[in-house]
Formats: sequence, C-alpha cells, structure tokens
Amino acid sequence: MLPAGYLLKRVAPPPGWLDVEPNHIKNVCSVADCVNDNLVDVQAAWQHNTFGLANTPETLSALAFKDDLDTEGTVLFYYTAYEYELPSDGWTFDASQWRPRSPTPSSSVSDAVEPPPEGSTTLLGYDVVVFEDYLSHSPLSCNSVAKDLPVNEHCLLGSLEEAVAAIDSGSFGGGCEEGVYTIFSVYRVGSPNGS
Repeated sequence: MLPAGYLLKRVAPPPGWLDVEPNHIKNVCSVADCVNDNLVDVQAAWQHNTFGLANTPETLSALAFKDDLDTEGTVLFYYTAYEYELPSDGWTFDASQWRPRSPTPSSSVSDAVEPPPEGSTTLLGYDVVVFEDYLSHSPLSCNSVAKDLPVNEHCLLGSLEEAVAAIDSGSFGGGCEEGVYTIFSVYRVGSPNGS
C-alpha cells in the first residue's frame, strides 16, 4: 500500500438505500463524498495530490481557515492506496487487466504525503474507489454494493484481499461507475470519538 493522503470529513449515518441486514452499519466512512461530505474540497481548491487527497492535515486546516469553515464534529482520515488498479466500464471486470497504478492526470500537487504520528491512527477497513479524471466514487456506499458484500460497521471491507476478490468477482458490475477501480485503506486519525 502507498501513502495516499488525508481528508477532513463529516461522518454520516447510512442513508436509507443502505438498509442492510442485520442493520449493523453505524456510519459511512467512504473515501469519496457521495454519502459523507468532505469538509474541504481539495480537488476544487487545486490542492490535491495524484490520489485526489491532501498531502498533510495542515493543508486541510489552512483551506478550512481560509474559507471560514466550521470544523466542529469533523473527523480527520488518513489513507493508503493499493499499488494496482483495474479499468472497467462499470459492467464487466476482467481480473487479468490489473495494472500498476497511474497517477490522476488532474493533480496539481506532487505526492509528498506526511505520515501520521506513530500510534495516532486506527484502521477502519478498506474502500473500493473509482477514479475518472479525479477521485469520484465509493460504490460500496454510493451504488449500494454494500448490500451484497460483508461490510463492517463503517461500510468498509475487512481486508485488502476481500476488496480485490470483490472486484475480481464482478461484485461492482451491473452498472456501477465507469472508471479506474482501486482500493484505499481507511484510517481514523486521533480520538475514536465521533465515528
């Protein structure tokens, strides 16, 4: 896994379309902001690296301050990214087409991800992420794929191997987003309160 960066998000309870038995999803901690909003849109501010994320928490803080955004109740997340990606039309997935990761072409900042302080993160799980020209979707939540996969209380998969197997088996087929699929590990930074 490659160091990918940070986002400051408002963690959200699952929307109605994610009513999944046994109703164990407590909150959605997806990477994309289809369900849980990014407080600071680093892509719109042209402060994103080739993963579509901020290199440092300070970048997020500075942008929030500049735009006078209320950070109360937000959660800082740190991500790492799988070294491989798989292009798909959103209908079919060919497991033989995994290739080394290609940087997002719309990036304006080089990758210089500051590692989080040792012992400051908690691994929540693994999200499948779709890139178009930018980080665009987390189909586990935004396309309700979590209804058919064994996700945890954060609407994330339990391991990298589970995520790869779900992609390879076509679990994201049938009309999910077109683009390049990869996997991010999702870490909460700091206190476990709030998610």
